[in-house]
Amino acid sequence: MKTILYINAVGDISGAERSLLAMLDALDFGRFTPVLAAPEGTLLREAAARGVRVEPISLRPLRRAAAWHALSALRDGWRQVSDLIARVRPDVAHANGTHAMIHLLSAREVPVVWHVRDLAPLGIIGLLLYKHATRVAVISSAVRDRVNAFTSDDEKCILLPPAVDTAHFRPAADKAVPRARLGLPAGVPLLGMVAQFVRWKRHHLFLDALAGLSDRPWHAILAGADLHHNEKYTASLRRRLAALPFAGRVTWLPWQQDTAPLMSSLDLCVLTSDREPFGRVLIESMSCGVPVVAMDEAGPRDIVMPGQTGLLCPPDAAAIAGAITRLLNDNEQYKRMSLAGRARVEERFSIKGQRKALNELYEQVG
Repeated sequence: MKTILYINAVGDISGAERSLLAMLDALDFGRFTPVLAAPEGTLLREAAARGVRVEPISLRPLRRAAAWHALSALRDGWRQVSDLIARVRPDVAHANGTHAMIHLLSAREVPVVWHVRDLAPLGIIGLLLYKHATRVAVISSAVRDRVNAFTSDDEKCILLPPAVDTAHFRPAADKAVPRARLGLPAGVPLLGMVAQFVRWKRHHLFLDALAGLSDRPWHAILAGADLHHNEKYTASLRRRLAALPFAGRVTWLPWQQDTAPLMSSLDLCVLTSDREPFGRVLIESMSCGVPVVAMDEAGPRDIVMPGQTGLLCPPDAAAIAGAITRLLNDNEQYKRMSLAGRARVEERFSIKGQRKALNELYEQVG
């Protein structure tokens, strides 16, 4: 049995953390013993409910911190991680994201996997992290291209996209049932954008597209995590939703611990992010038989087969509105995409496939 120590820099749950939980679901507990270290919060509770040993660790945020505060936070994080490794004695340390990897720079006695989940420019820090990592797992081709800018050593970098439990994320026999539970209307096309409330997700672009469809029936939902508590941004969205043509036609849902009922209730999932590194909500939606509309850039290009499982379009409100209209107006194409989308997830992004990939990774590294 090999012990795998997972490090996550935040305690709340958004896309990266949902993907980490799915990774734990995929792990072969007969071969590996997982330990998850993260700040106190929902993530540790969810992992513990899965039978995973959890270790609270108070990693302080590094973003937008003053230089002296960031250095203090780093030193404290390095000390905590070093103490944790000495106590747990893992065979492999797996950093779920770049911030977690920064805190693992102090780890010298254990192989380290850096799971890169974003497209943020890293500069010299990225090069240091790359050299320190034993393996670098990337979630999409776009992220791989960013990482490969550090070096031509392709053997260190592997593609390890997120996975989804297709037994849990499955088409609803009757969409009216999950809609009723969520307080959403039945009998009208339901369009959803499920994304963390940060500016680069471009919720306003989704609303601009809906405004172009104001003469046809629809209801929309906005849902997602608010990890950064950007009150100015969320307030601007709420003000807009209070006015026509959105008033009474858009529901703002609270954070969903389980997104499967929400995804299965949708007719279309729309993701308007600016260069989304992957787009976990797309595979969750497709697994539920829900076609998707996403931007023709970065991560979604690995997921969506245009015209087969959904549509890719430029980040333009008119183009997004046109893609939504095309899918809602063609019932036969919609049905084909619904089936093809779920089949693609089962083929490329399943828990079974991730289990095989993790087995190979940890056997090579540990």
